[in-house]
Amino acid sequence: MDLPIETTDEVAGDDKTRNRLLAGVLLLLGLYACASAAAIVVPLLAALLLGLMLSPLVRLLCEWRVPRAIAVALVMASALLALGSLFYSLIAPAGDWIDRLPIAVSRLEASLSHLRAPLRDAGEAGEQIAKLTDFDPDSRLQRVVSAGPSQLSQLIHATPGAIGSVAATLFMVFIFLLRGDTLLRKLVELAPALNLKKDIVLATRNAQRELAAYVGTIAAINSMLGLLLALALWWLGVADPLLWGALAALLNFVPFVGPALMILLLTLVGFGHSEQLLGALAVPSIFIVLNAIEEFLTPLIVGHRLNLEPSIVFPTLMLCGWLWGPAGLLLATPLLTCLHIVAQRKPAWNPVARLLGP
Repeated sequence: MDLPIETTDEVAGDDKTRNRLLAGVLLLLGLYACASAAAIVVPLLAALLLGLMLSPLVRLLCEWRVPRAIAVALVMASALLALGSLFYSLIAPAGDWIDRLPIAVSRLEASLSHLRAPLRDAGEAGEQIAKLTDFDPDSRLQRVVSAGPSQLSQLIHATPGAIGSVAATLFMVFIFLLRGDTLLRKLVELAPALNLKKDIVLATRNAQRELAAYVGTIAAINSMLGLLLALALWWLGVADPLLWGALAALLNFVPFVGPALMILLLTLVGFGHSEQLLGALAVPSIFIVLNAIEEFLTPLIVGHRLNLEPSIVFPTLMLCGWLWGPAGLLLATPLLTCLHIVAQRKPAWNPVARLLGP
């Protein structure tokens, strides 16, 4: 009896299927490891991105004969001082708007009361039907819900971890900026071939320069968006327009999710500002118009080569947000941009660059 003999094509097909299954298993294990080690992965990724973005400034100061340690300290101190001053100036206006939030919510509920009327009537009808069909009231089961920890206690419990993550991130940024060139030289020395050494140096330098230029350009665009929004809200007479302009600039770093959240917040701001429906809706409408103009102009300013495919950005936002929470939403787009820049420099990664590009 003759046994079936596998052909070369069948063996190759089985090997490809097995390799794909192994790659899928490794991907799932990697995602699980990233989610489990979020306390380590998030500060490390944030430090790498910040190090890449700030390294051109450090290198510029070093070219001016400033010692590297002093240059790193100056760059980090300037960045921290600017961010700290911004957040400190926004604390008081944010507290005032939190106090006004119940008024805005009550006005919003009053404006939407006519939409809730059919639902309220349906709920009352359901209660009447339940009363008619309830022949044994004593047999109802009571559901006991255990009271969990309050939001204040949760915030107090999470504060030390957040402070520790920020401190670890800043320390790693300092180390990367101080010893980054030394680490790069060691990687170059370990490379086996001369062309590979050149590729490592060129890819790293280009990634640093282009990522810093990209993030700087996006920051300038978002700042202009926030400034125009603040001017428009000031013209409408909305209190603390700089608060909402700064918040819009910050949230606009998160595609899709940030602008949607800003529209919801400005809707509440509008109802807190005006009792009239049209006057209240004018506040978020201004941001919608400005954001539409920004979405049109950003690809023209940034350039087609560094633009990202929206159908890739949104799933990446969902994945990073699921893995690492709000920090993942902020890291998703810079990580994709960095991967896109590196893929464009490596011929073997051309399919990845074409997938991430528009």
